[in-house]
Amino acid sequence: MTKLLFALLGLNAISMIAVVVIYKRARKAQRRRIVERPNSQYKSPYVMDLESKERWEHLDLSCLHEVNRQEAVKILAKLSVVSTRGLSAYERGFLDRMIEAEGRIRRAERRQAGMGRHGQTPRPVAG
Repeated sequence: MTKLLFALLGLNAISMIAVVVIYKRARKAQRRRIVERPNSQYKSPYVMDLESKERWEHLDLSCLHEVNRQEAVKILAKLSVVSTRGLSAYERGFLDRMIEAEGRIRRAERRQAGMGRHGQTPRPVAG
């Protein structure tokens, strides 16, 4: 009878140790995970690459200088063959600078046409 009691106590101790080990592993795995929450500031590198590629592909080449246009066409052709990871830091920076230049040109055109910040005519100032 005592042998049976000791056997049951031993099985109980082993099962308790197993439960504690499994619980600790689950807690450790949960701490390591990075989960994107809705409206989170965190973006995975894959998502940032997709956004960059979409932004670069919508570049209006007619606004650029001829030399810059040729370089941009060459880089965009390379982008269509390889992924964004295949571009060098120089090529990524060049495309980002061309996006900024296009934005400056668009703002200057709107100012020249007498348009406001978001394409609206400016309100007259009362005074």
